[in-house]
Amino acid sequence: MRVSKDPDIRKQEILDVAMRVFAEKGYETTTMKDIAKEAGVVAGLCYHYFQNKHVLYQEALTQYARACSKPFVDIFKQTELSLAKCIKILETTSENEAENYKYRDFFDKDGNELFHAQLEVYMSKEIFPHLETYIKSLMARGEIEKRDAHMLSRFIWGGQMAVTNNAAGSVKEKNFFIRQMLTLILK
Repeated sequence: MRVSKDPDIRKQEILDVAMRVFAEKGYETTTMKDIAKEAGVVAGLCYHYFQNKHVLYQEALTQYARACSKPFVDIFKQTELSLAKCIKILETTSENEAENYKYRDFFDKDGNELFHAQLEVYMSKEIFPHLETYIKSLMARGEIEKRDAHMLSRFIWGGQMAVTNNAAGSVKEKNFFIRQMLTLILK
């Protein structure tokens, strides 16, 4: 028996299933039929909401990156935060996010490096402008004495992503390393 659901709910279900399937199988080997089967719908319904697999992938990855980035964007938007307070909040946020992560079951799976690299790019688009603005506010207040907020922000973000996405180490160990790295860079 067919179950009717609100279109927005059904679309979101398809997006959530698509993220899991793309993460497990990769973009190239995943088909719309695979996603439909996992979602318990017919492939035509997937095409009703998404023109093709590429559009579905783009929307799923964008939504996923926004969800992953939101807690960090919210912190960097607080340009009045001192650097010490910001780092402390970031540590707590990282630990809480790791515990309550909606996609935790499939994100850390090995073997899909391309997916993870693409996610980093999408997250960078979400977070980087806010990090750069925050760095500029630290410079304007004299908390740090650097010349190029843009390059410094890129360096910090790139290093943080490399540590965070490394499979080795717990969240607490990674946060400790990131805190040490930031302390050295921002002196």
